[in-house]
Amino acid sequence: MKFEEMKALIFAEAQKKGLSEYDLYRRTATELGADTMKHELNSCTFGESGGVTFRCAVNGHIGAASTESTEKEELLALIDRAVANAAVIDSTEKPVFFDGFAGANYRKTTAKALPLPTSGELRRTVMELQEKIYAENPLVTDGTSAGAGATEVSVSLANSKGLDLSHTATTRYTYAQAVLKDGEESAEGFALYAGDNVRDIAAEAVKEALGKLRPGTVPTGKYDAVFKASVVRDILSTFSGVFNGKNALHGLSLLRGKEGEKIAAGCVTISDDPFYPAHAMQMPFDAEGVATFEKKIVEAGVLKTLLYDLTTAVQTGNTSTGNAVRGSYAEPVSIAPSCLMLLPGKETFEELCRRMGDGLYITEMKGFHAGASAVTGDFSIESAGFLVKNGEIAAPVHSFTVAGNFFDFLKAVDGVSSTAEPGFPGRSMIVAPEILVRGLSVAGD
Repeated sequence: MKFEEMKALIFAEAQKKGLSEYDLYRRTATELGADTMKHELNSCTFGESGGVTFRCAVNGHIGAASTESTEKEELLALIDRAVANAAVIDSTEKPVFFDGFAGANYRKTTAKALPLPTSGELRRTVMELQEKIYAENPLVTDGTSAGAGATEVSVSLANSKGLDLSHTATTRYTYAQAVLKDGEESAEGFALYAGDNVRDIAAEAVKEALGKLRPGTVPTGKYDAVFKASVVRDILSTFSGVFNGKNALHGLSLLRGKEGEKIAAGCVTISDDPFYPAHAMQMPFDAEGVATFEKKIVEAGVLKTLLYDLTTAVQTGNTSTGNAVRGSYAEPVSIAPSCLMLLPGKETFEELCRRMGDGLYITEMKGFHAGASAVTGDFSIESAGFLVKNGEIAAPVHSFTVAGNFFDFLKAVDGVSSTAEPGFPGRSMIVAPEILVRGLSVAGD
C-alpha cells in the first residue's frame, strides 16, 4: 500500500475517534553488501525492512504504535494501540507536532543520486579490490578483506496539521582491509571511500599497514600530538552526545547553560551540515518535519547552540534545530546531528607536524565504548601511531594509553589541517581533518 493510501485510511479513522493531534511516519530501507576473505567471496547480502508508526496526543501524553504490515486491519489497529499506550505513559513532556510546514524552507538536496548496484556488481567490485590488495605487496596475507555496500532509505511523514513530506536517499561505500605479515610481526591497514569519491584504497590500506610493522614503545610523559582524521572522527562520535540538548536538560551533558561561553580553542569550529556535499544521506527535513539547515554548534571556540527537537526546544525555551531522528520506523524520536563536522583550517598535515616538532602522530585509538564517559568527558584509551622527530614521521609505536578529558582536549587544540575526511556514510556522518593537540598525558613504558 502506498503512503498516501495509508495516510488517508488512518487519518480518516483517527478523526472519527476524536483525535486532533497525530502523525504517521514511514521508513523503508534496502541494503546490499558483499565482502571477501582468503581470495573468495565471503558473503553477499540483500535485505529490505520498513514499516510505519502512528503517534497521537491523548490527555497531554503521546502514544505510539508501529507495524510492518500494510494490511488494512493492522494499519487501523495502530490507532487503538497508540491511544492505549498514551494512557500508560507517565512522562511530563508536552506533546508537540510540527505546525510550520507551510512556511518552512525545505532546501533541495545536493547529493548525487546513486543507483543501487546489483549483487553481481558488488561481487565483482569486492573480488577485484581484494586481488588488487594482494598485488600491492608480497607481505599481504590471510585476514585481508574487501567490502562494498549500498543503502537506499525512503522516508514519508504526514501529520494532522497539514504536514506531508517524502524523500529518498542512497549511499554507496567500498573499503579495503589489508593484513601484512613479516616474520612474527603483523599489522593492519584500512581505507574507505563513500559514494563516488573513488580512490586507490588498496594502496592506501597496504601503505598504512606497512607503516605499522615492528612498532616500538614510548615512555610515559606529556606529548604534543597530531591526530589522524579517522581518530578525530572517533572522538567526535564518542562525545557527540554532549551537544544534545535533551542530554543537557537531563544532566547528561556538562554543556547545559553554556551557550555563549568559550569551550574550545579559537581554531575549533564544529558545525552540523545536513547538506555537506559528500553526505549522501542528505535529508531536507528531520523526523518531525522541521526543515534541516546548517548550524554552527561551536564557532571559533564559542558554544553557539546545542541540538534540539521540538519537544526539547519547548522545554528549554529554544527553537528546534531540525535534529530529530528515528533510527528505524519503530524507534521513538531522539536527537542527533546529521553531519557533524570539525571544519578544516589552513595548514597541511605536513605543516602541522613541522610546527609540532617532536611528538606523536596518533593513528589509532581502541575501546572508546569502555574507556570513555560521554557524560563527564573523561577518557583513557589504548592507542598506536608514530613518533615524530623534528617534524618528520620517524617510527611506529604502540601499546600506549592516552588519557584526558574531552573538554580539556578541545581547549588544547593548536592547529587544524586544511583537508577534512568523511567517515562511513549513514544517517549521521562525521567529518574531520587532522588536528594538533598540545600537552597530552600518555602512559607508555
